[in-house]
Amino acid sequence: MSQPARMLVASVVLVIFVGVCLLVLTSLRDRLLMRADVVVYEEPVREYQPTRQYVYDDVYRLVDLQLISGPQSQGWRRVSAADGVDTREIFGSFPHPGRLSELAQHIEQTRAPARLDIAEPQGVIQLYWEGEPRLTLIFEPPAPVDRAQRSRIAIIIDDLGPSLTTLRQFLDLGLPLTPSILPGSDRAGASAELLRKAGREYLIHVPMEPRSYPQTNPGADALLLQHSEVDIRRWMQHYRDQVPGAVGMNNHMGSRFTEYAEPMQIVLDELKRQDLFFVDSVTISSSVAFAEARRMGLKTAARDIFLDNEENVDYIRRQLRKMVQLAKKQPEVIAIAHPYPETLEALRLEKDWLLSQPIDFVPASRLVKRYNN
Repeated sequence: MSQPARMLVASVVLVIFVGVCLLVLTSLRDRLLMRADVVVYEEPVREYQPTRQYVYDDVYRLVDLQLISGPQSQGWRRVSAADGVDTREIFGSFPHPGRLSELAQHIEQTRAPARLDIAEPQGVIQLYWEGEPRLTLIFEPPAPVDRAQRSRIAIIIDDLGPSLTTLRQFLDLGLPLTPSILPGSDRAGASAELLRKAGREYLIHVPMEPRSYPQTNPGADALLLQHSEVDIRRWMQHYRDQVPGAVGMNNHMGSRFTEYAEPMQIVLDELKRQDLFFVDSVTISSSVAFAEARRMGLKTAARDIFLDNEENVDYIRRQLRKMVQLAKKQPEVIAIAHPYPETLEALRLEKDWLLSQPIDFVPASRLVKRYNN
């Protein structure tokens, strides 16, 4: 065999070897980074389909992530563990009804013999397994909503930036919506300029790695777990350059990225340097983004309800009314929607009814707060 032929064969073998190594490393990464099953609310949200039979520890972990060590918890102490019932006192406010409803729904979707029993007036939440109580969480009973104090709702419209026409259509609704602009989209800079001239606040919709990456593409300029600290800080500067004048950020996708504290800390540190706030879109039940932002002293908040998981006008209208009902039980609600034609039509149809409610619609900046840690 000639020298060129030997070199060609060696090159082919090397390419095949490298390809196999990359496949093995990708598989190992997914196995190592994929934590125990949690519910993914990735955009667009699809009904969760369990891939295996759930045991009690799986369902307990969902409750732990959302209620025991979740964003609203400020610690806990065990009261007793008698008769097989783990009873704990949770320090912090009673969970918002929307979060409890979402958690109960996804426990049901695991198809495990489990359910939540919520006694809101008493401040007690119980987890039942096979019809028997296994976990009791005791909160301070929620204070009655002062109806003299009007509740406030912020509606964030994600994924704006590709079209100025679409942006203008949402602005023309006459509702104080908060646009969130995808950096790198065709008209991101022009969208920011249009909003600046209109005196409207807006966010950067920062793309982050989802669990289904690379099958689901968050965009060529998304934050990935493989990025170094230098890379993440460089991307954060790039996002601000693409969407100048933004007052804060929320995440686009990110069901994997927001699970990990270290990369989120870098993102949040960059926001803190610029005095920007962060809204956790909560695209996965194990997101640490809100908790880390609170711990680091940023102004922050978390999504309460998605409005358009289904691109259906009737469904979105029902979600808008559900949003208002939620605001009658808690003082503040953050809703997230997308620039679908169906969302625009649903908002048009419901606008008069929404504005007739004893509720104030406000920009997102009015609902973020800095927590005392």
